[in-house]
Amino acid sequence: MAGWQFIRLQIIYPLILLVLFFVDGNLMSSFGSFLLHPPVHIIPMLTLIWLFYGVQFEIADHLPFYFYVVGIGVLFDIYYTEILGTYTVAFLAATILMQKLRPYFDERIMSGLLLLLLGLLTYLLVTYVAGSIINIANLSLLPFIIKDVLPTAFLNLVIAALAYYPSWSLFQRLT
Repeated sequence: MAGWQFIRLQIIYPLILLVLFFVDGNLMSSFGSFLLHPPVHIIPMLTLIWLFYGVQFEIADHLPFYFYVVGIGVLFDIYYTEILGTYTVAFLAATILMQKLRPYFDERIMSGLLLLLLGLLTYLLVTYVAGSIINIANLSLLPFIIKDVLPTAFLNLVIAALAYYPSWSLFQRLT
């Protein structure tokens, strides 16, 4: 990898991650009445999808990846819950799982989406367990899976599938 490409990657990857953090917040703020309308809750997780692309396309090897993961987790904690740790641990657990399972998957889109699904499930499970521990989760496990996990996973897998090849192309140009 040429030096200028490495610098571009070091600038563009965290910049897009930060922009997606704000887009996530803006989507929830603008479309919250639609996305969180009972009986289902749909949570767009563009930042987790971007972290997944970093793992899937092996960008994490060229960057201080876990520094970005912890940083975005702390930003999520401050912005959404004001309780440090919940989203930081969720992002770390999801990305570590995806990183550990990555050698068993190839770069095809269906393999990648399965890897993302495992990361999403880990993220949602960690946030659910944390919410249960601090007594803010008001659903039992089965309704949580049906009303929150399934719609959220569907939306995020569709978004990831639509952006998979454009992201792959971007990373090919940057590395």
